[in-house]
Formats: sequence, C-alpha cells, structure tokens
Amino acid sequence: MYIKEITATKDYIVIKYDGGNQTNVYVREKVPTIGLANRELAFIKAESVGNTITIPRFEGSHDRIWSEFEIWYDGKKAEGIKYVTEFDNVAKYDYPYPQPESIQAAGGTDEDIKLFGTRQNLLNVNLTALMTPYKGNDTITYVCDGKEYYFIKSEIDNIDNTMRRAKRLNLLMTFILLNSPKHFGSKRDPLLLSKVIHPDFDWNEPHAFISSFNMVTEEGQNYYKAFTEFLAERYTNPESEFGILGGMIIGNEVDSQYVWGNSGEMTVEDYTLEYTQAMRIAWISARKHYANFRVYVSLDHFWHGLTHNVTMPLRYYDGKSVIDNINRHAKRDGNFDWNVAHHPYPEDLRYPDFYNDRSPEFHFLTRRITFKNIEVLPAYLSQEDLLYKGKPRRIILSEQGFNSRGDAISEEQAAAAYCLAYLKITKIPTIDLFTHHAYVDNKYEFGLNLGIRRRNEDGSIGEPKPIYYTIVDLNDETKREERIAKSRAFIGEKLFDSLLNPEVIHGGPVLTGNEGFGEPIKKEEKKTYAGM
Repeated sequence: MYIKEITATKDYIVIKYDGGNQTNVYVREKVPTIGLANRELAFIKAESVGNTITIPRFEGSHDRIWSEFEIWYDGKKAEGIKYVTEFDNVAKYDYPYPQPESIQAAGGTDEDIKLFGTRQNLLNVNLTALMTPYKGNDTITYVCDGKEYYFIKSEIDNIDNTMRRAKRLNLLMTFILLNSPKHFGSKRDPLLLSKVIHPDFDWNEPHAFISSFNMVTEEGQNYYKAFTEFLAERYTNPESEFGILGGMIIGNEVDSQYVWGNSGEMTVEDYTLEYTQAMRIAWISARKHYANFRVYVSLDHFWHGLTHNVTMPLRYYDGKSVIDNINRHAKRDGNFDWNVAHHPYPEDLRYPDFYNDRSPEFHFLTRRITFKNIEVLPAYLSQEDLLYKGKPRRIILSEQGFNSRGDAISEEQAAAAYCLAYLKITKIPTIDLFTHHAYVDNKYEFGLNLGIRRRNEDGSIGEPKPIYYTIVDLNDETKREERIAKSRAFIGEKLFDSLLNPEVIHGGPVLTGNEGFGEPIKKEEKKTYAGM
C-alpha cells in the first residue's frame, strides 16, 4: 500500500493509494512538527472504497488541512506521502497569478516608481514585530485552527498603508517573512520569543540576526500557521482596498543559516527538513485563500562547494545542497509548489562589475551563481527531477544590487552592469521579478552603498546616481536603445554580447582525464527550459 495523493476539499480529506483495496483501514492524524514531539491528534477507523479513503476535514474548530497522516492496515503502516498535496475547491479566490508585464521591482517614491516602470515590490514582515501573546486594545484577534492569536494593530496599519499604496500604484506584492528576535522591529517580548524562536537558536552569536521559524514545538508552529494565514487571508482579496499579495519568501538566505535563519548547528539535511515544513505550511495556509499563491526559498549566490564559511559545514551550506534536499524532502512527504528567490550579487559585493567575476561558470557545479551566469539557475531547475507537474519552479531575484565605492568609475560600472543584468534576465522565461537593493544608500549596509540614489547627511533622499538613469532609460522606448549601446560600449561589445547569449553546460565541467566527472554538452541542450 502506497499513499500517492492527499487532497483537501471544502469538507473532507481524501487519501488515494496504490495497491489492493483495503477495507479495514485506520487513519492516524498527527501534528506536523519536526522531531520527536509528533503528537497524535486522532486515530480514525475509516472506510476505503476504490483505493480511496475519505475522512472529515474538520473536527469541531480544528482544521486537518495542515496535519500529518498515516494509514494503517493489517498492523502495518502504508508507505508514501503524508501531507496534503492537492486542493479541490478550497480557496476563496482562484484568479490567475497576476504576473505583470514588467519584471521591474525597484522601489522608490511614487514618481520614481512610475519612471522606473515598477510593477512589483517586496516588503519585510517580521513575526516578532506583528504578533503578541496578549490581547489588548491595540490588537486584532485572529482565529486560526480554532485558537485565538493577536496581532498588533498599529503594525498591521503600517502594512495596510503599504498595501493601499500598492493598490494605487498597481504593484504586485511579495512579502519576505522573517523571525528576528532583536531586529526588524521586533518587540522583544520574552513570552512571545520563547514560543516562536527556534529552540536551538544561538543567542550568543552576535551575527545571528534572524531565527528560523520554529517547526519543532507545537505552539511555535501554531503561531507560524496563524502568521502566514492571517497575511494570506488579509491581502489576497482582489476586490479589497489593498494591493494583491502574490507570494511569500520564507526567511532570508537560508543557505547561510547561522546569520539569516539560525537554528543552531545542524546538517543541511536536518535544516532543510524543518525549512521544507515551513514552506509547506505557508503554502497550505495561503492556498486555503488563494489558489495560485506562491512560496519561495531564499538563497544567496553561493551555489556548489562554496559557502559563507566552508570551515563550518553545520552553519553554512551551498545553494545547490539546499535545493536538492528540499526537493527530496518534498517529494518524499508530499510534493508542493515551492519556488526560488535568488540573490545574484556579484562575487565580491564591493565591486559592481559582475561581468568581470571569476568564480561563476556556466555549468551546474559552478561555485557561485551571480548575474554573470544567472542562466545556470533556471537551467538547473528545469531538470526533470525538479519539475512540479511538468513545469519548472519559478524564480524571483528578490535582493541584489550594485555597490558604488565613492568614485565615478564604480558608479559607471554599476550603471552598465544593471543594463546588462536586466537584459539577461528578460531573456529568461522563468524569472518573474527583478529588484534592486536599495533605493537609497544605507550607512548600516555593512559598508556598502547599494542605493539608486545617494543619501544626504541629514538622512534625506539624495541625488540620483548614474544607475538611476539606466533604470529610467530602459523603461523609455525613446531612450532604451541608446542606453543599451552606451552600456555595451562601456563593458566591451564582445564581452557584453557573449554574456547576453551564453551557453550553459547541463552537468559539470568536462575535464579530460577525469572519467565520470561531468558530461559533454549536446548542442540541442543549450539554453533549454523544460516545460516552457
């Protein structure tokens, strides 16, 4: 007996399996925490008809849609998946994913957003800034899975205002979900932190800015369920006063987890098991309300064999290992529609001329994926084993930028680099969003000046940098070709053209004398995107 599909309908959980029909079966429902504390919620004697088992979706106010399921028959446990993989007429809204014509997501003032041609935007949303364990005059009560949770009204008002602006400017929004105990507006409430911060978070590490979401304890996971469902329900109604929330990025650069998603020291296999569950729960929470909602894994530019610190393999991973393990966990436990938010900064963030990067190569075992070899990522995700229902995972470029070093040449390099990067990305059909980090220089950005504009000494918005005019010109049909020609001449025509139309080896590098390492590229394999 092998469980192949678990479907949630409005009123039922429907489990389909392969193998001979079993008449006497039991369904064990468990909490979906990761680890030993996997409490049983129910043990239900069920009827099986035509290799299909149907149980009620609701038990009182409890919704089984997030639960883990086991099937027992003749004293044996069935193999196969254990979480909901399909939805049948569950969501309130089923409009197509509202992909704008433009991938542009650079932020700014209303005027600059219009000049840039921006049609998408992103927002950091920190659980510890929004939620509180206490009900009060300044809280919004939200019921999730039969329990009350409390959101700080003044913080939700701020998000509401951002989403009203998104509606006015016709911007599709993607939220970046964070769980920071000390930063990003955290209220630092000890009781809340004790529930939602990962139990193994390293409080003694000064550079652990963000915790992973707590998938280990039932209470921590329930807070996360409420956090994700509240946002999805509030901001996916196309008829509301708010712009549409199309997706959520779960955490930030989780391959460098000890800084950006800290769970203490863990193997990449164990870390991604918990992380996959966080993505799955967000996916289920959102798909209850909007049928085409997207969730994303967040990765930095380290790809294969290179990490933030290779001497600490329990703290830092490479992106390829994260992707491969997420895919393995998801397919084993119940595949779902996860996608990728990548950060293709230049190999050295201080230098904007990515076109001169040395470590990025055009094969699947490259050490980094930057703008120079960004084509490698969609090619890798187009492999059959990584497809979802025959289609490749979608990609957004949700954080990257070009540093200026206080001199004219680096600012000109950044302007030309942006032009080439933008043109490369628009040729890739599975990349849906391209932002720039940030709009204005930030003196707290680890010594980097990533702004499109300078920041004045008093903190106000300063003058545009050359990159500003590149972004504006690329959105202006009367100036676009002239801007491209200038950038091409600055970088060098041969280099510009070669990077605009690269060849990607579908495998590792071909090295003479290294039998079994890599495989030759076939001409028909160049620049192919499965499922498109």
